[in-house]
Order: sequence, then structure tokens, then C-alpha cells
Amino acid sequence: MHILVMILLSVHALAGVFWVGSTLALTHSYFEVTAKLFRAQMAAAAIAVVAGLALWGIVIRGAQGPMTQTLALGAVLALIAAGVQGAMRRAPVRAQRIAAVLLSGTVVCMVIAPYVT
Repeated sequence: MHILVMILLSVHALAGVFWVGSTLALTHSYFEVTAKLFRAQMAAAAIAVVAGLALWGIVIRGAQGPMTQTLALGAVLALIAAGVQGAMRRAPVRAQRIAAVLLSGTVVCMVIAPYVT
């Protein structure tokens, strides 16, 4: 079970880093550049979400408290970011900027979750 959790954590982190990093980088790009990376970003988003859901099911397993609430907030922010990126394809730079704020919140939630009391 530990190996599965380590693999899922690695996949979740790597996909998330690409998604967040490319989103932050594209906040100052042109339409053509953002359009070229759209599929890769959405694939990374999907992988990060699926791996995160699997981790939630394995590690959290119905636990409640401030840590899980913080992680849940981060997950909601990430899902909203993916929705914004998918829905605003006609204004991709604006979508990247909105998503960058949301995904930054997601990263903060994941980092601080173990320390929230």
C-alpha cells in the first residue's frame, strides 16, 4: 500500500507542478502559445485530479478535521481553475491569469494542510 501511495503522490505532484507552472508561465503569453499548451495542461489537470482523488480515498478515508477541510478547499480551487481554463478558451490569457490565482491557492492549501489546527 505504501508503494501505491508513493506512486500516486509522485504522479499527483508532477502533474500538478506542470499544470501550475505552465499556468503561471502563460499569464504573460500570447494567444498562440496558450492554445498550443491547452491540451497538455488539461491532461495534466486530469491526471492531477484523478491521482488526488485516489489519494483522498486511500489516505483520508473519511477523516474529518481542519487538515481535510484545507485539502478539500484546495481541491475545489483546482477544479474551478480547470473549469475556467476550459470555459474561457476564447480569452486564454485571461483564463490563465484567473486559474493562476486559483491554483496558487490550491498549492498553498496543500502545503499548509498538515499544519492547520
